[in-house]
Amino acid sequence: MATASLTIPPTPDQVRLARLVAGAAARRCGVDEDVLDEVRLAVGEACALAVIKHQDTDLAADIRIELTDFSDRFSVRVFDQIPSSSTSPDTDESMALALISSLAPESAVESAGPGTVVEMTWPIDGPALARPELG
Repeated sequence: MATASLTIPPTPDQVRLARLVAGAAARRCGVDEDVLDEVRLAVGEACALAVIKHQDTDLAADIRIELTDFSDRFSVRVFDQIPSSSTSPDTDESMALALISSLAPESAVESAGPGTVVEMTWPIDGPALARPELG
């Protein structure tokens, strides 16, 4: 098991970076090529939701993304810093979470520290890519 972390400021332009990193990490871990677009889209939705929540509450704290390679699955966790009592779910949030749950075979939303975490998981169907030799 290996975990990589990425932190992004709560700005819309950083959502693209998170999507690209998640897609590359999923490919490297052995997630099926046919599913990579779903990984990128779900991660983009989770990050965009976190960005919106941060901007709506004027919180400049970073959004943290953890990408974990388990032996049988690839997991992405997106952490916002917004206490759940600060916001109530609206239609946009409900739609984003519904889209995420349709794209990720397993997904969950839970309280985590001061905020919320959206966790998404995909099976690993193939072997992980070998690391290139350096030097």
